[in-house]
Amino acid sequence: MPVSVQRKALAIPVTEPMYRAGLNWAIWEDGPDCVICSGFHGRERARVYCRLSHALDHAVLNLDPEGVGTDSAMWSAPLRYPLDQILSWALLSRCGGLVLHSALAVKDGLGWVFAGRSGAGKSTLSALCHARGWRILNDDRAMVFHRDGRLRVSGTPWHGSGRFAEADEVPLGGIYFLHQALQNRVEPMTESSVRLALLDVAGIPWFEDAWAQGALDAVERIARTADVAACYFTNTLSVVDVLESHRLEGVGVCA
Repeated sequence: MPVSVQRKALAIPVTEPMYRAGLNWAIWEDGPDCVICSGFHGRERARVYCRLSHALDHAVLNLDPEGVGTDSAMWSAPLRYPLDQILSWALLSRCGGLVLHSALAVKDGLGWVFAGRSGAGKSTLSALCHARGWRILNDDRAMVFHRDGRLRVSGTPWHGSGRFAEADEVPLGGIYFLHQALQNRVEPMTESSVRLALLDVAGIPWFEDAWAQGALDAVERIARTADVAACYFTNTLSVVDVLESHRLEGVGVCA
């Protein structure tokens, strides 16, 4: 989707937004378009004002010269959080995809997703796998989507405390839901428990029906077709041995 960038200050819509993310950002419906604004708390104009077509065929991003000021990083790379994540939700809805609160590690060309809420140990396990030679694409959020007849995963710009963030995509090998424990072990999960666990860590844009439906379709596809297990782990390198052993038992590319 092409995004045009303009230096222009625009006032936020006067109507009530269809969703407001605290003081961070808000989104309005405006005929054939959505209007997304951020950086407007206590101001009449939005620091970032984006008009996105419902057809997802174009977007126009307006940056307030006064609000952005001398922020050279913003001028050189304006498509950043939260706008980049919101646009990702929209585009992922088209391919049955979603954003998961998860780390993403690559081993032998396959992506292994370590999912969990904040504090579950995503960055910890990422560091342990990295120390054993695994490639870490992200330690906090990853994208899962369907392309060319299979589930694939990619890194995102939104890293965790380990600051792993690499833009690449690989076939999905499997998903582990993380639980800190006193002993390392991997246990199977039922399809229904996978659905509930995914909903707990997935970014579902409930404020927009089509976007939300795309994410929910992804939850259903993953629950039915992906290799998913619960990983109980300790903060020791021995957990990587357990993951390696489980991975070699026949877990493969997910359809």
